[in-house]
Amino acid sequence: MKKIFFSILVSSVLLGFSTIAQAEETDLEKEGYTLDFHDEFNGPMLDKTKWSDHYLEHWADNPEDAKANYRFENGALVESIEKEQKAWAPTLDKDNYGYGTSGVKSSAIQSFNKNWIHNFSNSNTLISPIPDEDLMLGDEKTGGYATTYGYFEIRAKLSKSLGGGHQAWWLVGMQNDTNDWFNSKETGEIDVIETFFDYSENVQRPVGTKGVTEANWQKGLWQVCTFGWNDPFFSPSWTDSTTAIKGGNEAVVPGAVGIESLTNEYHTYGLDWQPGSLKFYFDGKLFRTINQAPDYPMGMILNIYTDSGSGKHDDVFPKEWAIDYVRVYKKDSGYEIPNQTVRNRDTGKYINLDVSTEKVMLSDVIADSSKWELVPKGEYFLIKNSLTGETLNIEHQKGFVEHSKIQDTAYSGQWKKETVDGYVRFVNRWKPNQVIHTEDNLGYLQAGAIQQGAWRSQWTVNE
Repeated sequence: MKKIFFSILVSSVLLGFSTIAQAEETDLEKEGYTLDFHDEFNGPMLDKTKWSDHYLEHWADNPEDAKANYRFENGALVESIEKEQKAWAPTLDKDNYGYGTSGVKSSAIQSFNKNWIHNFSNSNTLISPIPDEDLMLGDEKTGGYATTYGYFEIRAKLSKSLGGGHQAWWLVGMQNDTNDWFNSKETGEIDVIETFFDYSENVQRPVGTKGVTEANWQKGLWQVCTFGWNDPFFSPSWTDSTTAIKGGNEAVVPGAVGIESLTNEYHTYGLDWQPGSLKFYFDGKLFRTINQAPDYPMGMILNIYTDSGSGKHDDVFPKEWAIDYVRVYKKDSGYEIPNQTVRNRDTGKYINLDVSTEKVMLSDVIADSSKWELVPKGEYFLIKNSLTGETLNIEHQKGFVEHSKIQDTAYSGQWKKETVDGYVRFVNRWKPNQVIHTEDNLGYLQAGAIQQGAWRSQWTVNE
């Protein structure tokens, strides 16, 4: 299937877009990938097998106030905030920023509908519990869409609104490990787009301008953010792409196309989510890389806000943005973590697991027991044996490397990869002065302090 995009001219009163937006034909095919989910938003109705049009209604005082304002126009979904629209969750989200408003307004569609998702206020109770018959868990039985890994892309035209507010496309963990938000570890958030309407100083908001100059904003700004919430392995603090403090430049500009282009023309925004990495793409070009990633199912939210952390609204309504399509692709080669060998630079021997001893041995030959998975966990890795599932650790501080099935969250079993002369050193998270080495040539792995240049602490990792 292909979708044809036509040139459109729409009144600024209706859409807020005052110029003609040209767009070419686009193909659903993507080399090396298979399409897993898509919606081309041709209308005339929202596909309720894929989307809920209520925003996190379990936190809303009245679920009807969480219902989105949207329409289909010229082959696109247009989400809007109307002047008389009610705040979506006054009890939990009422004027938390001191704007003197009735609370945050939001229009959203989301690929799930599930209780406890995104407990932003740490509420101990659900305000409007979702009945079982209305649940959308991202599976074949209940509908919606949730997945782990993939290439995600939308084609969108940003809002021309000014004042406080933003448009967002974000992924949230589906919390399938437990219904208890406070103990769930699958709570990560990836904001592929969380871009403010206006970064100027006259907008009232708690975060100010985020260090974005007027000149850079006029060039065109795309902000991405990540946060782990309760996930111990992902983004322990808010990470965005707008300031040097948070990891970007003063303002990261996607191709310097200009704010006029972003708000008058369609552009593509993509995320390639793989084990241990998030790569963000603008119009097909790599924009930003984050070397960590969640490893559990996530669902999508597309929405537009006012009166949130991005600022108090001005009095020009409606506030709108247009989404031409959402597509998710899966890599044809899959996302399995490879089985690899780990070979010492000095001795040429391989790390090998012998279950008959508590020590981790070295071997001259490659066997099934000498294959390992380096499982990314945030900035660290688990070194997991492909045969037994045991991980390397220093839990009992015996002076040698141990092997056992300890919890993934145990710092004693987490290792940072440090590169030296093209080789890898494994530095323990719990005891950063201890690395894996073979200094005394004992035939098994030792753990302890050793100089960085020592070949017996350096390894090659190969598939």
